Amino acid sequence: MCNKAIPLARVAVVHGLQWQLYPVDFKTEKGTFSVYLYAINREHAAEILLELKETAVLRDGELVGIDCND
Repeated sequence: MCNKAIPLARVAVVHGLQWQLYPVDFKTEKGTFSVYLYAINREHAAEILLELKETAVLRDGELVGIDCND
């Protein structure tokens, strides 16, 4: 099993705008988990989270592109 981390920049500049990384926590019967999203500010992050709640779907397949040399 590959346990390689996926590095995330705390800040990314896209088209001259600074996007910051915001943590989002959610609870399930199995515990509390986190995901992260980029937004311009906290209010923008809240808007993105609302859109995620309304429209998110799980893609087919698995994440591709992380190499492990165990």
